Amino acid sequence: MTGARSETMLGHYPKSWQLSAHGAPVWRDETLLAPVSTAFGPAMLKRASKGKSFTTSSSLLRWYQGSGSANILKKQKNVQLLEWIDGPALTNLVDDEEDDQAIDALVDVIAKLQAPKRAPLKARLVSLGSVMHPLLAQKYSENLVHRHGARLIRHLLQTTKTPLPLHGNLHFDKVMHHSKRGWLTIAPQGICGDLHYEFASALCHTGGQRDYRDIRLRLCARATRIAKNLSLNKDRLLTFAFCHACLKSLEAQRDSENATHWHDMSVLLLDSLVD
Repeated sequence: MTGARSETMLGHYPKSWQLSAHGAPVWRDETLLAPVSTAFGPAMLKRASKGKSFTTSSSLLRWYQGSGSANILKKQKNVQLLEWIDGPALTNLVDDEEDDQAIDALVDVIAKLQAPKRAPLKARLVSLGSVMHPLLAQKYSENLVHRHGARLIRHLLQTTKTPLPLHGNLHFDKVMHHSKRGWLTIAPQGICGDLHYEFASALCHTGGQRDYRDIRLRLCARATRIAKNLSLNKDRLLTFAFCHACLKSLEAQRDSENATHWHDMSVLLLDSLVD
């Protein structure tokens, strides 16, 4: 998109936002990301594709009040104006095999997101049970891994004592480093469920490794460190990660995408649980 077209696009937003293009916009995951300059300084403008909404995401970011998350400067239903984060994603540490440092940063971010808030959350969050419906429906599947996943997620949901507001989409690449404010998360999805599930995506990240044994050791080490730092249950962390991998495998099949990675992850995590 050219500079002229960028300025034309920015003209659709309130003049009080005082936006001007500060770089080339890109589309990612059905979202337009446009670096802009504002009266507040540099910022990131996010616009969802038609039919999508940032209502829940914006409510969560307001609720977090910048503690462990990017600040939201302005919002509309399908638009967010976010503070600029000038550093890399946490993925870089993981891909460099600095797992302990990455997990400690992730734990610190989640602890801030879960800290007591002054005001109640004004947003309707989808339940984890609803998210897991495709896996729950695999109760009688011919796929033994998915069938086992359906049984385990049903048990996990039934034994969740205190459902909490979760970010719900917390990959390592959703945590970025701000030079002045440290590690901050972006793009919350909004799920109400067990805190152990918040770490499922992080536990499924392989960092590009292919050796089955090494991946398994790294994932178990991550779960051990998370459990110790937050007084959580290691087996429950790994079980949620297994169920998450099963769900992603089913979603990939539904969307006619390659499900090999998620199938392999579900088998690896199931083996870790059996041991």
